[in-house]
Amino acid sequence: MKRKFHKTFRTDEGCDGFNFQNFNVIPSTTAFRVMSLARAKETNASADLAAERLAKERLVTERADLRAILDDLNVGIVLLDQDCQVLFVNRAFRRFWRISDALAESRQSFVRLMYHGRGQTASSMSHYRLGEYLARQMKLIQAGKERPLHIRLTNGEVIQFRCKALPNGGRLLTYGNVSELAQQADALERLACVDGLTGLNNRRHFLVLAETEWSRFKRYGRPLAALVIDIDHFKAVNDTYGHDAGDKVIKAVAEVLRTHKRTSDIVGRLGGEEFVLLLPEAPLDKALAAGERFRQLIADCAIVASGRRITVTISVGASVARADQKGFGEVLKEADIALYEAKRSGRNRVCRFDPDRPATLVAVAS
Repeated sequence: MKRKFHKTFRTDEGCDGFNFQNFNVIPSTTAFRVMSLARAKETNASADLAAERLAKERLVTERADLRAILDDLNVGIVLLDQDCQVLFVNRAFRRFWRISDALAESRQSFVRLMYHGRGQTASSMSHYRLGEYLARQMKLIQAGKERPLHIRLTNGEVIQFRCKALPNGGRLLTYGNVSELAQQADALERLACVDGLTGLNNRRHFLVLAETEWSRFKRYGRPLAALVIDIDHFKAVNDTYGHDAGDKVIKAVAEVLRTHKRTSDIVGRLGGEEFVLLLPEAPLDKALAAGERFRQLIADCAIVASGRRITVTISVGASVARADQKGFGEVLKEADIALYEAKRSGRNRVCRFDPDRPATLVAVAS
């Protein structure tokens, strides 16, 4: 048999300073491969650390850029975590709610932040109504619902709140200034509710308000009366003086009704030359007295149109709500029946509806 042996090298035999004494021979290619892998690992680790450091720097820069962008927005932004703790508040919200930079950065709970604004009277609402608003807002936030909610600030601005639920359980809250839209909505609502010529409630809106008073009557049994008023011989006014003069007459009558009614009374224009007054807390005798007072005021009113003095009179029908009626429509119908009787009896007078008789004359102009 051939005898196996291992050759060893000394350091002076040209092995780049490595001492292989007492070790088996390792092929040079394998040694360099091991060294290369070790160096590569060190290089990769250094590269990973550099990349991680660069990523962190980029994240900090991106967050700062995002914060600057959010601070430049006119929309208020509030970011909450899953426990409703404030993570971020932009400049617009701080202005809306009168919050200092120090308070915004203090990681307060959202409820505490909002109640700070309440204490600073940022809203034009009373403390009670503002408390209700904050409760509704917190309910939407907890549910993650995007239903809009509005609040008017003391400076007249109208702010619309919305909530967006985030995947991590947090909430993104936005507060947009919708003052211009609110003004437009108010204008449209006025157009929908107000008679264009007189500024009184139009028929539709009057009936909406009347239904509220009718519900109160049915619930509490409080007195409720209605007066239906019509300008006498109005067609003759238009034919004699022209339609512009007729419009002035309608506006003058409307002004008398608006100026001399009680604060609680509701007045509207039913159409043409016909008006209506709803009198809460007024029994029949009070309603008849009010009708007679209006009749006299308008008879004494001098209306000037195209340099000519015009005088007009009105006829009034009165009725009161009763428990056996099915709705306010019956009250209005009975007042209209009484008005017809006033017209039939000679005009310029007040009649009341009597359930036992079609209508009863109660007052006649002298």
